[in-house]
This record gives sequence, C-alpha cells and structure tokens, in this order.
Amino acid sequence: MSSSLPLIPQFFERFIKNWSDKRQTIVNHQFIINRKQLYILPTRHAISYFFILLLILFGSINYENSLGFMLVFLLVSLGFLGMIYTHQNINQLKIKIGQAEPVFAGQSIYFPVYISQTSNSIRPNLKLLSETGQITSTHLINNKNTECQLQLTTTQRGYVSPGRIKLYSEYPLGLFHAWSWLKLKGQCIVYPEPDSQHHPLNFTENDTQGTSISNKQGIDDFAGIRQYQAGDLPNHMAWKAIARTGQLQTKLFNNESTKKIWINWNNTNETLDIEHRLSILCRMILDANDKNIVYGLKMPDTVIQPSSGLQHKHNCLKTLSLFGYS
Repeated sequence: MSSSLPLIPQFFERFIKNWSDKRQTIVNHQFIINRKQLYILPTRHAISYFFILLLILFGSINYENSLGFMLVFLLVSLGFLGMIYTHQNINQLKIKIGQAEPVFAGQSIYFPVYISQTSNSIRPNLKLLSETGQITSTHLINNKNTECQLQLTTTQRGYVSPGRIKLYSEYPLGLFHAWSWLKLKGQCIVYPEPDSQHHPLNFTENDTQGTSISNKQGIDDFAGIRQYQAGDLPNHMAWKAIARTGQLQTKLFNNESTKKIWINWNNTNETLDIEHRLSILCRMILDANDKNIVYGLKMPDTVIQPSSGLQHKHNCLKTLSLFGYS
C-alpha cells in the first residue's frame, strides 16, 4: 500500500503517525483542529511548479530579462499564497462523529461526520480518508456546518471504531497537501454475516413453548392487556390504560398460527467453526423475524426470552455479535 502523504515513503509515514499520536490524545466525540494538529507538505505538482520557475529564473538571469524576473516573483508569490489558503482551509474546523447504524459483517459502515466552523468562510474540497481507504468529499460554501458519511469496510463482527481519520485538503492550487489526523471516539455494532442458506425453524417439543394459540401481538381478536416489554409495537400500546394508570401497557391479540420457538446454539453442528455456527443462528433470527414468529435465543452464556419486534431482533443479533468477547 502506498503512502497517503505526498513525497513521503510508507515506512517514514508510520514514523510520522507515531510521532503525531504523542502530540494528540484520543478525544471524545468531537475535536477542533488547531495549528498543533495541522500539517502541510508540498505535492508533486509543487515540485514541478517550482522547478519550472527555477528554469525561468536562470533564463532571466542569463538574458537579463526583467519581465522574466517579474513573472517568476509573481508566480512564487502566488504559490506561497496558495500554501496559506490550503493551510487555512482546514484550520479551526470542528469535527464531530455520530452513531453509525448496525450492519452485518462484510457490509460497509457509514459513520455520520459533522464539520462546522465559526465563520461563513468558503472551505471547498474537504476530504475524509478512513483507515480502510475510502475517501469522502464535502464542502463548506457560505454555511457554518455540513454533514458527510465516512465509509469503512469490515469483515469482523463485534464493536468497530472508526480508527484514525484523516481530514485533508489541497485547495486551491493543488500545490500543497494540508491534513490533520483525527482520533474520535465512536463505535458501531457489527452483526455476524448471515448464512447464505436458509435453515428450517423446527417446532420440536424441546424448542417450542405454549400451544398453537399464543399471546402474540397479532392482528386477530383482542385478548387482554399486559405490561410493556421491549420490542412491543407502538400501534399496540394500550393508551387509555396508560393514561389511567401511568404505566406502559400493551394490548394482546390471539393469533392462531403462531408458536414460540427457541433458536438454540446447541442445535447447530458442533463440527462447524464458531463463526459459521453464529452465521447460521443469524440467518435463523432473520427468518423468524421476517415470518413474524415469536422466538427466543439460547446461547452458552446468555438466554433471551421469546419475543418479537425490531428491538428483540437487535438484542439477539447483538448477543451473537459479542459472543466470545469478554
């Protein structure tokens, strides 16, 4: 992998990163760039630019051409003015990172990044570089804040942080590369990758609870009211009872086609590796949720009682994601 810094070998870039880590500690969810965390280097275009000016200067000296001197001094001043603008383009920017939505392993994570400034300056061509190599471009044109999505790719389950983020710019002339490394606190939960094959949801006596008629939040006859549980749908809330008692309660309906099942770790093939078994359980949870089945999850260290809804699905997938982590 080549260096992300201009004119810098990759091995020397690692040295620079380690040096910058000592000058910049991990902050919370936001960070304000100042001159201590801002770096600038000439690009390859700048080397070519000043080499050509040097040739013009030698020609002007040789032929005693005053117009040549004026041209060289003018272009040198323009180059240094561009350096100042490049530096100021990211100086005093406030960077804040938001919460990313959960994804499955193999999918891309999108961290929302909010960039703001105290003035209404024009700051175009701002770029964010993630550790996995994705580049996101944004602009601040006569406004004080903007939002962009920082993309990361992942192949592992569990909590994933954005890692080292590079904010850089080469505006306006492309002669200088100004950047700052950001180490913001943020994380995203990554679920196991669902298995490509669908597995049967067996209604055996050991894995099934109740009868063919169970108290599930269906759409049939009204069956009563119970206390609210995480994952209950908002349109099934018993608002009159809530107003009367001040406690969250949910309406129950009889659904003749629903059974409660257990998705059990012990029912997966022991010869498979852990990640494959988790992948199978992940697929079963998604299938059960899509079929509106009331399901529970049994893992070696965790038991989640049967329920339904988006929150219940998230709890089950999160349990799979963090399985084996201390």
